[in-house]
Amino acid sequence: MRCIFCSNEGPPSLEHVFPSAIGGTITTDRVCASCNSELGSRVDAALCNFLPIRARRAKLGLAGNSGTAPEWYEIFLGDGKLVGETADRIQTTFDKATGKLVHRQLHHASDVVLPNGQKGRQITIDLRDKDQIPKIIQRERKRHNLPPLSDEQLAIEAQNFTAKTIERPLVMVNLEASFAYLQHAMLKIVYELAFLWLGESYLDDPLAAKLRAAVISKDLASADEYAANIFDARECKVFSDFWTPHEGHHLAYASLVAGKVIVAIRVFDLYAAGVIVSEEPDRYFRNHSDLTKLGFLAIDSVSGKTIHTPFETESRRIAEMMTAERRKPPFADPL
Repeated sequence: MRCIFCSNEGPPSLEHVFPSAIGGTITTDRVCASCNSELGSRVDAALCNFLPIRARRAKLGLAGNSGTAPEWYEIFLGDGKLVGETADRIQTTFDKATGKLVHRQLHHASDVVLPNGQKGRQITIDLRDKDQIPKIIQRERKRHNLPPLSDEQLAIEAQNFTAKTIERPLVMVNLEASFAYLQHAMLKIVYELAFLWLGESYLDDPLAAKLRAAVISKDLASADEYAANIFDARECKVFSDFWTPHEGHHLAYASLVAGKVIVAIRVFDLYAAGVIVSEEPDRYFRNHSDLTKLGFLAIDSVSGKTIHTPFETESRRIAEMMTAERRKPPFADPL
């Protein structure tokens, strides 16, 4: 088997064109195990774990090979800041029993001047940790070279606290979203579909060589040439002019435009790409029957329902809907 990425001969491995973690159903066995593993962990993961995609996977319950779908609340977990408070460090967890986020004030210490003019130390902790007050007092005294309190003194001081409740706390969290290899992932889907639809001869197409070189390169800039071809799906007219968006569906199709072969893909209703995959259509289309190589693909990421037909079949469906509804597209996709 000739791998469609490295071109080496080797045993096949199963490769999902749209990654399984986002509900992809179409596969190919023309990727060697080495490329499958390397591109899966570096390129596919960049798409599947990209913050907006991961949030959509959480909403739809898409687990993929891991067996566990992301959770809607995971972006809120961890340390954050309590807006408007001096003691602003806060930790957020999720209580599965109640289905609610739980906030906990983290330890905060600061020097203060008491009403009598003496210097003091103000400690802020979560009320649920008040049993730790005696330990905190003794630790702070030791840290400032003060003798420990007796048990009696400690008991008195441990009761000398003020409780404060913050209604509807405003919590600020920092979210990180890496764009590294996201373009590579979109191009990888385009390239694999081009191979599936155009056939073996596509591997020797000059644009195929250029496209796969961009996909497999570890250089982040290798895909920059194609950046203008990757869009917010709402702004991608090659889809919005024909189909209404759907949060759980992936679409893809191939077409001939101005003597070039173009493959367009849409991931959910979030991201889309339209890429020229060949400038030599005569390689693939010698008579009218060859136009069936121009494919159309629709995938329901949740149910797995898949429609995989020639693009002319979908074009005919759209034309029939225009006649029946007496209006121009966009229409719902065939799923």
